[in-house]
Amino acid sequence: MEELKVAEEKGLKDVHVFQICECDAVAAYSLEEAINWYKEITGLSESELYEHEDIEIISLDYKVRNSEEDDERISVREILDTYWNGKPFIVCSTGN
Repeated sequence: MEELKVAEEKGLKDVHVFQICECDAVAAYSLEEAINWYKEITGLSESELYEHEDIEIISLDYKVRNSEEDDERISVREILDTYWNGKPFIVCSTGN
């Protein structure tokens, strides 16, 4: 009899937003995924990011400015609901 294999499917409920450095918070399934993706797109080294124990998970209810030109606030949850496509991305940036 063949063994039934069940693949773990991850969805939006499994996504976290990690404040990985002073400037940027990244949405990903895991801290490791967030760090690896961020280093790849920015070219930064591990030493330029926060230490793993200093990285915080941002609350989904946390509100950020919708854009630099707009004072309207939007929640991290709203950003994830709109832009999450299964791949890491920068949710918010301080622009420093």
